[in-house]
Amino acid sequence: MKFSISVKLFSLIATLVLLGCILCACGSSASQGTNPELTPTPTNTAVVPTLQPSPGGADYVELVYFHRTQQCYSCRYAGDTTKYTVETYFADELASGKLVFKKVDVQDKANASIAERYGAYGSSLFINEIIDGIDHIEPVTDIWYQIGDDDEFIQVVKDVIEKHLGNI
Repeated sequence: MKFSISVKLFSLIATLVLLGCILCACGSSASQGTNPELTPTPTNTAVVPTLQPSPGGADYVELVYFHRTQQCYSCRYAGDTTKYTVETYFADELASGKLVFKKVDVQDKANASIAERYGAYGSSLFINEIIDGIDHIEPVTDIWYQIGDDDEFIQVVKDVIEKHLGNI
């Protein structure tokens, strides 16, 4: 019994330390290189949609990566690898409007309404099934455990997108 509590407590502390490290690193302005195989991040700070959904109220899935203006390595990696995954594995869904991908700077006042809609305040990934015009927003947190592991990170993103596309 005591061993189980100790393991749970250790896991909680380790998770909090990891989260603290990620959050502290995100405030750093130090520049590090990103994976050269991945598509570079656009430099403007406005919402950067890959494709907008078709007008007419069709159901679709929206994947939104929120970031701060200054990004640490992990945040740039997450944004770049998510964009790479979407554009590489879901090009048909992007072209048809079934899937929309956006990168949004939460510190840009022009993006305040979308950040508020998603409840985003820093680096985070959300997936939203928009069905009959109603949001069904979920955070995608498993990506943060896969930073630096391209295959695993890509698989997490692919799995969550496929799951939600299957629901519309």
